[in-house]
Parts: sequence; structure tokens; C-alpha cells
Amino acid sequence: MTTQTGVRLRCAAKIILFLLLLIGILHGVSYLLQPRDASALAQTRSEESLRVFDEPDQSLDVLFFGHSGVYSAISPMELYKEYGFTSYACSQPLQLPWESARWLKALLLVQSPKVVVFEVDHLFYDKATVVARNSLLNTFYDVFPIFRNHANWKDWFGGRQKGDRSATKGYFYSAKVKAYTGKAAMQKTDRVYKIGKKHMKALEEVYSLCKERGIQLLLMELPSAVLWDYSRHNAVQKYADKRELDFIDLNERLDEMSFDWKTDTRDKGDHLNYSGAKKVSAYVGKLLVERYSLDDRREDEAYSYWKEDLKIYQSKQKGGRS
Repeated sequence: MTTQTGVRLRCAAKIILFLLLLIGILHGVSYLLQPRDASALAQTRSEESLRVFDEPDQSLDVLFFGHSGVYSAISPMELYKEYGFTSYACSQPLQLPWESARWLKALLLVQSPKVVVFEVDHLFYDKATVVARNSLLNTFYDVFPIFRNHANWKDWFGGRQKGDRSATKGYFYSAKVKAYTGKAAMQKTDRVYKIGKKHMKALEEVYSLCKERGIQLLLMELPSAVLWDYSRHNAVQKYADKRELDFIDLNERLDEMSFDWKTDTRDKGDHLNYSGAKKVSAYVGKLLVERYSLDDRREDEAYSYWKEDLKIYQSKQKGGRS
């Protein structure tokens, strides 16, 4: 072995030893620094959605589950303001169906909703590259939880004291406008997209949980100009017909909502802004009240705190946060 080769090997060994030592330190410190209150590590959107556990027990009429499309398109406070029923947007970035199922299962220990709205777009993450990325990130976070930048619902539930309620009820406000200018109408086809086994299993779990407790389950697709297509619509409709469930695809009802992709999206057709959320919330609220006879809580003293939260919510919208 030449002297130069020996030097290189010693340098490489030192680097490897340093990295192993660093990994060991990070792994140990991660667990020492995990706070009991997960909000210390939570992203704003995740924290707001997880604060559903801060709502009084047995106080929510409707629960919405899904990925970021839900917290961008559904504003529970707009629903309360116009129709009086209480609800919460239980959604986080890249949320997957089995996460929704587990979250619902945990919430059913403290809530008895009349309706669960399951956003169906997150049934189709199995073919998207974001799933692979999400899986790799989750593996990394499992080893190094100190780097996890969003909260897990399990950290918020079980022995945790209730904190201040969220005035947005999980909704993420944005006034940004970045128009989508492509084709908005779905092209009809007889093709049926195949939903992944794991995703279908999660949907079946949600279905069973709702059926056991007499909760109405509504499958819904929110306006989406980027990934949604008619083959996915057909897949959900096939399942809905099999289970005799309601399925509403709002992409077929854009005209009824006076929805405009030029003004109602914040990122060129993937997520909605406040203008779009108001239109969707108004339409969905009317539909829910008519189909499921939800109670109007606006004059109910037991729900007077919703009026307080509404004032905070409205002041934040006037503040013009992006």
C-alpha cells in the first residue's frame, strides 16, 4: 500500500467515523428534545388542523378529511357563518388515506359527527412521485424526529390538556391569485383508474367506522385542475355505487358555484385561494344542510364560543394575510 493510499484511507475512515458519531448524537438528542406539546415543532397549517383536539368534546357536526386541498378549499367558519353547523378541516400537506382513517378513529373517541366528508383525491397518491418522497421523509423523520416539521395527531391526543381553540378550524387563508389558464373541463372516458390496495383498505376502514356509528359518509372531490381526471372520477363512483354512498365531484359543478380558475386559485389550479374557498364552502354548506339536515347552532348558547371564534377569524381575513 502506498503512502498516498494510506493517507486517503485514514481520511475516509475519519470522515465515516465523524458521520457515524454525528448520526448517533442527532438520534439521541432527537428523543431528548421531543416536547410533549407537538406545536413546538408543528407547521402552522398542521398545527391549526391538529387543534381539532382543542374543540369541546361532542361539539362538531361535520369532519372533513383529506390533503392540502381540503384546508385550502373548505372554511368551517364560512360554513358556520352561513349555515350554523360546526365543522373542522382535518387535513395536512401530503396526507394519505390511512392517516385520515387513524385520525378519524382517534377523533371518534371524543366527537360524534353527523357527517364525515372524505376528500377522494388523496386516494390516488399511489402513482405520484410525492408518495415516494413522503415515504423517504417519514423514514428519515422516524430515525431523526428532531427534524420533523409537522405534528402527528398522536402527539396531540391522550393525556394532553386542551389548549386554545383554533379560530380557523383548520382552514388556511390565502388571498394570492395565480390563474390557471388551461382546460378546466374533464374529458369523459370509460377508463377506470385502479385505486391502490392500501388506499382502498383505508377507505374501507373509514366506511366501517362511519357505518358502525351511524355517521353519514360523503365522498367528495374538490375543484382540481392539475391531477384530477375522469378515470379517477369513475373509480370513486364505482366504489360509491358499491357501498351506496353519496359522491359529489365539484369539478362537474363549477358553473353552479360561479367558480373561475382565473381568480379562485393561488397556484395555477392546484389549490384554491380565499375567493375560491368562499364559493366552495357556500356550495358545500348548502348541500350538507339540505342532504343531512344539520342543526343551526348560531343561536344555541352552548355554542356561543363559535361567535367569538368567528370574530377572530374575520379579523384575520381583514388583516389580509397571504
